[in-house]
Amino acid sequence: MMNIRTIARNVGVALIFDALFMFLSVIVSALNGYDESFSPLLLGCILTFTAGIFPIIFEGKSENISTKEGLAIILLAWVLSCVFGMIPYALYGGELSFIEAWFESVSGFTTTGATILRDIESLPAGLLFWRSSTHYIGGLGVVLFMVLILPSYGSVKMKISKMDVSDVSKDNFNFKTNEYVKVVLWVYSGLTAISFLLYHICGMSAFDALNHAFSTAATGGFSTKNASLGYYHSRSIELVAMVMMVISSLHFGLIYSSIVGLNFKVFKNTVTKFYLQMIMVFGFLVGLNLYFSGQFHSFGDAIWNGYFNVASLSSSTGFANCDTSVWPLFSKFILIYFCIQCGCSGSTTSGVKADRMWVMFNAMRAQLIKTVHPNAVVPVKLGNKVADKDMVYNIILYLLTFFCVMFVCMMIYAAIGMDLPDSISSSVSMIANVGPGFGSVGSYSNFASVPNLAKFVMSLEMITGRLGLFSVLIIFRLFRRG
Repeated sequence: MMNIRTIARNVGVALIFDALFMFLSVIVSALNGYDESFSPLLLGCILTFTAGIFPIIFEGKSENISTKEGLAIILLAWVLSCVFGMIPYALYGGELSFIEAWFESVSGFTTTGATILRDIESLPAGLLFWRSSTHYIGGLGVVLFMVLILPSYGSVKMKISKMDVSDVSKDNFNFKTNEYVKVVLWVYSGLTAISFLLYHICGMSAFDALNHAFSTAATGGFSTKNASLGYYHSRSIELVAMVMMVISSLHFGLIYSSIVGLNFKVFKNTVTKFYLQMIMVFGFLVGLNLYFSGQFHSFGDAIWNGYFNVASLSSSTGFANCDTSVWPLFSKFILIYFCIQCGCSGSTTSGVKADRMWVMFNAMRAQLIKTVHPNAVVPVKLGNKVADKDMVYNIILYLLTFFCVMFVCMMIYAAIGMDLPDSISSSVSMIANVGPGFGSVGSYSNFASVPNLAKFVMSLEMITGRLGLFSVLIIFRLFRRG
């Protein structure tokens, strides 16, 4: 039997953090002449804070949390953050009807970055800041924000934090739970600060620089401009974005160890090298394809845009500097692959992760060698560790589940009335939390014209992708058993 009060108390802590960032958005609105978002944000902040503080007041601390309760806390923390996060959008109105407000909120918290807004620049400053803040909260993780201020530092914090980390990244974190939370926080904050300073130096206003820094560190993709980074027509801004997007998609534990140890440990890691080499090779191939297909007349422009968009989608950020929907099919296939793979475990990226792809490719290689040489012993390694059969099996099962869910959602979108390119790219984008697709939902378009039922299914797919497929399946399995 689950302790509902304990679950409510811990979810309440997550809502307090949401309310804190909503209050910061209220301040931004006030500093901008009490713009039209002031009242919606203030009311949303009051409602969110009230919903969060009540269970904390009336329920005491608890050290005993079962697996089912821990999973319930994670699921409810994410879902209720999205629910309360939509309040300012819904109260503001405009383009944002109830379903649009829900979609935008889910897209923000899951760091997907897909939007239904046709005119982002018409939003008041306070609402733009809240929109970027949902990325920032979701990037670090609603649950990790909650873990930061859990009143106890015992089994509760350990259980919840480990449940919200992918099974692949757990083996790479050589830190205790408290240290792990601090490492992630310091790296995340550092990446945000560096991104902000570099964007501002390169010509962004302080407000735009902060919003884009939130999106970059969270590998989310929300921009304050309709044309995303393409609005600025600045190679220096795009270079900052490329570098910081890729760094933000690397393992935070390895980044921290490299900084503290004054070494390049992060770049010596097997998976990191695989990930960066993939970007270098396929970014160049996309550039060549763009040049020889006549998409860009300048070889330099073709290579630049190839690398920018491969970096953007491989990090699951989704910033745009041009319309990739009109690109040749070869380039689109490469971008779709990176949408599925995304970055490394232990970062803010989503997708199946480069770690799993590395293990899968090596497992395939090992199996081919054993087919030719049956007595050969060919270990499958993940970094310095040998991946045992259970890990390989779980990774392959995860990939199969990922593609099954993606295919089912693709079929649903097609049944609702979306065309083939939109159905395929939307499903890939939603489950991998990347953002832009192709066709009418491309990098310079939006999801406004998508049927409302499809928007609702997409929101569920985004949450599933962000929580992790196995986590969602385990939750439903446990609750079905009662």
